[in-house]
Amino acid sequence: MQTDSSSPNQQQQLEDAFQVFNQVSEQLVDSYHQLQTRVAKLNHELTAARSERMRQLAEKEILANRLSKLLDTLPAGVIVIDAEQRLQQINPVAESLMPGIAIGQLWPEVTKFHFSGKPQGEEHRLRSGTLINLTQKALDREAGQIILILDITEKREMQERLDRQQRLTAMGEMAAQLAHQIRTPLSSALLYTANLARQDLSAGQREKFSERCRTRLHHMERQINDMLAFARGGQYEPETIWLTQVLDEMVQTLEPLFKHQNASIILDDQTSGDLAISGNADALLGAFNNLANNTLDHGGEGVCLFVSLQQADDRIELSFYDDGPGIDAEIISQVFDPFFTTRGDGTGLGLAIVQSVVLGHQGHISLFRPATGGAGFRMAFPGLGLESTHTQTQLDTQSMRGVA
Repeated sequence: MQTDSSSPNQQQQLEDAFQVFNQVSEQLVDSYHQLQTRVAKLNHELTAARSERMRQLAEKEILANRLSKLLDTLPAGVIVIDAEQRLQQINPVAESLMPGIAIGQLWPEVTKFHFSGKPQGEEHRLRSGTLINLTQKALDREAGQIILILDITEKREMQERLDRQQRLTAMGEMAAQLAHQIRTPLSSALLYTANLARQDLSAGQREKFSERCRTRLHHMERQINDMLAFARGGQYEPETIWLTQVLDEMVQTLEPLFKHQNASIILDDQTSGDLAISGNADALLGAFNNLANNTLDHGGEGVCLFVSLQQADDRIELSFYDDGPGIDAEIISQVFDPFFTTRGDGTGLGLAIVQSVVLGHQGHISLFRPATGGAGFRMAFPGLGLESTHTQTQLDTQSMRGVA
């Protein structure tokens, strides 16, 4: 019987094949277990992600409902427009302010139909007469804008009533002060006038009474003019003012008064006379005269008033200071207050008028203590045509002009 020599080899091959099959089977089982574990993990992660997503959606829904209720109850109109300026969202207040508006309308068409007149900044007047404040702001994460509309009609009316009440109160105080101030000189003028009717007066006595009566009447006129100037405040027609000319006119006007009290004015003009500001020359001249008269009233016999004009960068500085007794420290904070005075016959409006005029010319006034020891007032005005690169003009001794 013949033996097949290939049998042992075939058997070995089969055994090897079975061994490989077993190894592959074991690997497949391991892979299947790993796959099951991975699928279970992914299912768990998916379930967690789904739960988190549902939670976020629920929170967003709650937030959306809350915002919707907020928009409905907000005491202001809210309108959302898209990139094409079409209305996307409107709350009830906006609908009540502008009846008939609807989602999809163009915002420019809405404003054209509901708005009346020209806006004043963010304030607009509706055709219904309502005054609103309108603010627009771009949305953060999407194209479009949100528009906030506030009804300020009642607020403006209350403000106007308050302003009117304050004006009436100020007028009442002014009238009371004026009545108090003119009562004494008026009584004196009436007495002098009554004396003028006496038949036994000599020519000299008649002239004396007449002069005293005229003096009292001039005094009342000055007080009334002060009141009117203070009431007018800073409302002036603008014009180009050359400060050197105004100061020269002030010196010429005050020369007789200063000579009468043996006083003097020294004008130190450190410019070439070409510094100009915008405003009203008469109002400025009156304010400068008030400052000079303040020196005469408080400085007394022989006082010297120094006036300095110079350029400081893009500003014009003007200083009035004297060698008088100065201002007491305890009243420094009150010197610009209306009706505050240390004189028995004063209205207390001189320096208040000065401050009002300076502020009306976009300027600033402050007190300072000069080296002369008296009172000092420094004013700064925005100059016309001045450049900030200019430096302060040096002292020109030839420009010193004085009145002895």
